[in-house]
Amino acid sequence: MYKVLLFGGTVEGRTVAEYLNENKIPSMVCVATEYGESLLPQGEYLELSHERLDEKQMEERMLQMENGLVIDATHPYAQVVTENIETACERTGTAYLRVVRQESRRLEEEETITYVKSIREAVEYLEKTSGNILVTTGSKELSAYTALTDYQERIYARVLSLVEVVSSCAKLGIEGKHLLCMQGPFSREMNIALIHQFDIAWMVSKESGRAGGFLEKYQAAKETGCRMIVIGRPKEEQGMELERCIEYLDRRFLPKENVANDAKIEIVNTDTENVENIENPGSGQEKVAQEPVMQEAATKNTEAVTEGEETEDILRGQKVSLVGIGMGTADTLTQEGKQALECADLLIGAARMVEHIRKPGQEVWTGYKPEEICAYIAAHPEHRNVAIALSGDVGFYSGAKKLLETLHRELPMVQKKVYCGISSMIYFCAKLETPWEDVHPVSLHGRECNLPGLLRIYGKIFAIVGTTDGIAKLCQKLQRYGMGDVRVEVGERLSYPEEKITRGYAWQLTELETDSLSVVLFTREGKEAIVTHGIPDEAFIRGKVPMTKEEVRGISLSKLQLTRNSIVYDVGAGTGSVSVEMAMQAVEGRVYAIEKKPEAVELLYKNKEKFAADNLEIVEGLAPEACVDLPVPTHAFIGGSSGNMKDILKLLLSKNPGIRVVINCIALESVGEAMNCLNVLPFEQVDIAQVQVAKGKKAGSYHLMMGQNPVYVISCRGKEETDE
Repeated sequence: MYKVLLFGGTVEGRTVAEYLNENKIPSMVCVATEYGESLLPQGEYLELSHERLDEKQMEERMLQMENGLVIDATHPYAQVVTENIETACERTGTAYLRVVRQESRRLEEEETITYVKSIREAVEYLEKTSGNILVTTGSKELSAYTALTDYQERIYARVLSLVEVVSSCAKLGIEGKHLLCMQGPFSREMNIALIHQFDIAWMVSKESGRAGGFLEKYQAAKETGCRMIVIGRPKEEQGMELERCIEYLDRRFLPKENVANDAKIEIVNTDTENVENIENPGSGQEKVAQEPVMQEAATKNTEAVTEGEETEDILRGQKVSLVGIGMGTADTLTQEGKQALECADLLIGAARMVEHIRKPGQEVWTGYKPEEICAYIAAHPEHRNVAIALSGDVGFYSGAKKLLETLHRELPMVQKKVYCGISSMIYFCAKLETPWEDVHPVSLHGRECNLPGLLRIYGKIFAIVGTTDGIAKLCQKLQRYGMGDVRVEVGERLSYPEEKITRGYAWQLTELETDSLSVVLFTREGKEAIVTHGIPDEAFIRGKVPMTKEEVRGISLSKLQLTRNSIVYDVGAGTGSVSVEMAMQAVEGRVYAIEKKPEAVELLYKNKEKFAADNLEIVEGLAPEACVDLPVPTHAFIGGSSGNMKDILKLLLSKNPGIRVVINCIALESVGEAMNCLNVLPFEQVDIAQVQVAKGKKAGSYHLMMGQNPVYVISCRGKEETDE
């Protein structure tokens, strides 16, 4: 047997239903349509119905409850339904609670509707406006509208399909497509169709309640942006706002120890002036009072609850949904995500997103910064069900990551749920009939990436671009590095009617202009790239500048222990053989090649271009001064110090106390200098290897081994201070 009979069909009704289910209060929830039922939460403690009930059927359901409560959360314009519920409650002696809209939502409706006292006043108002008018006030008073300038062009009259009605309208000059003869009732969808068909800017209606279809007219006008002229004012409602309703339900149904001390909300017997406590109702039909009755002495004696504790208790019942809305159109929004958005009484998101998905009557707050979103949610605990709209999918370069972290930190008490969406990569690859399992995604929306290096490793790169010339610049870069044959496919305004897909090669699209938010798929064709270091010495452009040989490079790079996103200094870079190999290993990081000799700097630029080392940045100057303004390094390779070994190492440690360093020394003096530095500076994990390589050289029919100078490879790590 249920304890609460809830009449819903509004955001407030859905919120109350969620509360009842979450708090295990058996309830029956009645709405007027199957669609309305589909928006309700499914739960063990809820019995749902979309059957339209008359007074007698309402009474039957009320009599099934013992000391039950009826909550009326129907739309304010469904006055006939509210009157029926009140009458049924009075006849059965059932407690009745009316949930009314918050002031902010009532004001929003007032902005959509203009109230006038008479049809003549409506005509006077419309004379000052422009746009087509749908008149739904009947044919008897249609003559009043002939006072409008160009009324035969502006007026579309919906009247009954009777011969005498058609004749009287024709005499007024309202005929042809301007005369809509049909029999009601008219659904929201029918009203929407008429508004779109005849480009209606204004709808005139009497405030006729549900029997006259006013609610359906209002819903259609709200959804289409059509303004309403209403003759007569709706009945002034008395009731509780949502937050007070939830507080009352806490007191009525939840264990006393779980409810914060506060003044009791009382009920009023409609037959007398007496006020009785809700826990001990008198005879007759009872209405929950709209304001709590407080006794000053009792309030003073009540133990105070801190503001923070009250807020936390209220927020504990809040639900926050992070919804990936797909590409932006309804077609790419999942059904689960759609329901989460529609059930929310507060919708949050960037303005460009929420304007397409908000529902009539739904409160909206525009914003995207996690801290601001959390602050707004905390400041508005009356919103029990909050949905945050996020572009694409919540797991694909989405604001959901930082937002979730902030929610867990700032609002740990609220319930959180994440709804996935269709990402731009999945959508675009489907359009191209290309599997995305071997595509590597990156975002260039406000970021940079090493596109040539990533293409060398992955072959297929999907990128989100944030500027109109972003793709053209990427194609120019590929062309500059000799990668103009990379296949390029560009998607603009995906999922919208103006969707556009452009195909070509990098060399063909160097001047392409696109929508600022575009996506692109780069495909490198050809043999797979080698993933290990070990470029042959002869592959580098050398000149007369000394170069670290292939085998020594291999050992040094292994000792350096690079990661994919390392930030590396190459001090004394020479020809750049080590710099290039490091750039290829730290493909998502950055390598800074510091070199003082002009001829070596020239070779560095040539080798950077030859090997498409886009993440290699060349710094001309002498270390350590040339390193001062560079980003904090994670690793450093020192191939030449020009006598500044100690100063260089001290600078590296000051930037990153835990830096990983590898030093190559040939001269014994350099070895001695390095060892002295390691003895006095805070380094640990010191490893010293002497490497001497002999390379085979053909001499006639023989191969002779030619020895190279021995090289000392010294590796170490900065010793970070601990609290111990």
